[in-house]
Amino acid sequence: MHFWSDAMLHILASEAGANPVQVEWLTLVTTVVVFLIFFGVAAVLVWPKILTGLDERDQKIRGEIERAEAARAEAADALRQQEDALRAARVESNELIAKARAGAEQAAADLRAKAEAELSSLRVQAHREIDTAREAAIKDINAHAADISSAIAGRILEREISADDQRDLVDRTLQEFAQANAG
Repeated sequence: MHFWSDAMLHILASEAGANPVQVEWLTLVTTVVVFLIFFGVAAVLVWPKILTGLDERDQKIRGEIERAEAARAEAADALRQQEDALRAARVESNELIAKARAGAEQAAADLRAKAEAELSSLRVQAHREIDTAREAAIKDINAHAADISSAIAGRILEREISADDQRDLVDRTLQEFAQANAG
């Protein structure tokens, strides 16, 4: 640093009374030599480190860009796969809902048909029971009527009819009655 300050003082002193075209060769040569030494040292020691650092940084940035591109492509692929899976899940859920509805409708139709068949069967059975009860009631009424008729006839005739005679009389009367109703 001392060298530069002396050179500056010398330049300033020489400017006061010197010719502006006149060059101090020693100062010029010294300055050029110092510059060349500095440039040589910088070219050998500093510039390779700077260039190596810049190359490393460039490689690092390129690597990060490539990783970012790969991550972006991977994310886009994952998004596409997720959208495909979501679309497939929607289709599958719609199919399941449609199957469930069809199954429910079929079950309802089956239950309706079964209920109608049971109702029809119950109606037929009720008609049979009614007919059977009617026939039993008619037989019971006929038997009571025959008993009453026998009792009245027995009193009228003043004699008592035996049980066998009574059954024969009732059976004949019912046969005559059935023939009269059939014909």
